[in-house]
Amino acid sequence: MNKSNLIWFGRYEGWLRMLAHGVKDGDEECIRKVAKLFDLMLPDGCVVVPMPSHEGVPMQMLAVANHMPGNRRVVDMLRCNSHESCYTQKKDGFTPAPFEMWCKSWMLPEGSADVYVIDNVICTGITAGAAIRAFNAIGVKARVCAIAYSPWR
Repeated sequence: MNKSNLIWFGRYEGWLRMLAHGVKDGDEECIRKVAKLFDLMLPDGCVVVPMPSHEGVPMQMLAVANHMPGNRRVVDMLRCNSHESCYTQKKDGFTPAPFEMWCKSWMLPEGSADVYVIDNVICTGITAGAAIRAFNAIGVKARVCAIAYSPWR
């Protein structure tokens, strides 16, 4: 995967790690803070697509997207099949297996130039890669933007 398609706020440690886990746990204060960080990272007028969780639909990231201030359009159009989370697989000592995502392409506003998929953490790059491939399949250039980056060890 081309890392130029990835943007992150900082390394997965300290307060960013706490915020990323808070989002995963549904903590409202963390969700609001992460939404403000994304507001700093993303241009006005862009399309924001929340990353699906391992359950196949966006839950936590949709909550973040809906709390983002600014002039952005939130489009809940990215899906995947339910699978074991990459975080759990990594934590258990396994290399996560690649999987596919798909886009509900009819939901994308006509003439959308800047599409950003938001996620809490880029860890293995497998989820980010699946999202980018899904958008490439419909002819759209998208970037994945996360609060934190945790290099694979």
